[in-house]
Amino acid sequence: MKIVFMGTSEFGIPTLQKLLSSNDHEILAVFTKEPSISGRGNKLQISPIHDFANQNNLKIFTPKTLREPLIQEEFRNLNPEIAIVISYGLILPKEILDIPKFGCFNVHPSKLPLYRGSAPLQRTIINGEKESAVCVIKMGVGVDSGDIVNQENFEIFDNENYQDISQKTAEIGAFLIKKTLKEISDKSIKFNKQNDELATFAKKIEKSECLIDWNKSCEEIFNKIRGLRGNLEAHFNYNNEKIKILECSFSKDKNIDKKLIGTIFDKDLSIVCADGLIKPKILQKQGKNPLKIYEFLNGFKVEIGKNCF
Repeated sequence: MKIVFMGTSEFGIPTLQKLLSSNDHEILAVFTKEPSISGRGNKLQISPIHDFANQNNLKIFTPKTLREPLIQEEFRNLNPEIAIVISYGLILPKEILDIPKFGCFNVHPSKLPLYRGSAPLQRTIINGEKESAVCVIKMGVGVDSGDIVNQENFEIFDNENYQDISQKTAEIGAFLIKKTLKEISDKSIKFNKQNDELATFAKKIEKSECLIDWNKSCEEIFNKIRGLRGNLEAHFNYNNEKIKILECSFSKDKNIDKKLIGTIFDKDLSIVCADGLIKPKILQKQGKNPLKIYEFLNGFKVEIGKNCF
């Protein structure tokens, strides 16, 4: 199968690895988002997929948009049989969708039609879901609304965060793409329409959402911390300093004094929320490395009763 791969984040690397290791497929080119300027030195930063493609001597395209006739013509000249799209970041217009012989297929880590959109894993965890799925869909012009061709369900455990589940679902996605390509080849592929009436949308995570609201319950805060780990990270403010909580536990207490919500409860840096205590296990100051709580507390002055909003 002659394939154009389109992706940007690390989430797509397991699939690209599998495709490269197969004698049945040829990667014609990789499309990824253009390099960006970032960091203190204003260095040019390429995407993880761009870096991986460089290492494997693949042809690379980094268009700003896929709506330009010139890039559409370049895509058409590749003569792909299929396009595999995973965490790419650019919208594919109909002109691109119609070019590959068998169409464009996308890996989406949610139980579609639930959590369509750009942050399905984060929203799934933040909302406290206990199970989800990875789906492969044939792409159409709607957002994640195409027919489902393969799906694998998985459980979500309390000790798993966004980082963990992203790695797990990336591997599932790679397996499902391999399965999908085989089904296309032997003409056994089936298309199952989504029920649009059941659709929900997982909007992009905004930075403003990462500030912990101590008026929420223990479980809501715990799930937010899990859902943002390895992404933007959840944080609180202490003496005008941003401190991230990367991992925590909690203990419920129905008799908690509501007047203490958002304050430090003890010398272990437990913080009062709506129905108990959030107990940080791994924290990180800005520009510093993550530290376990006992390391973090060395040299850190804990003020019991101090506000953490």
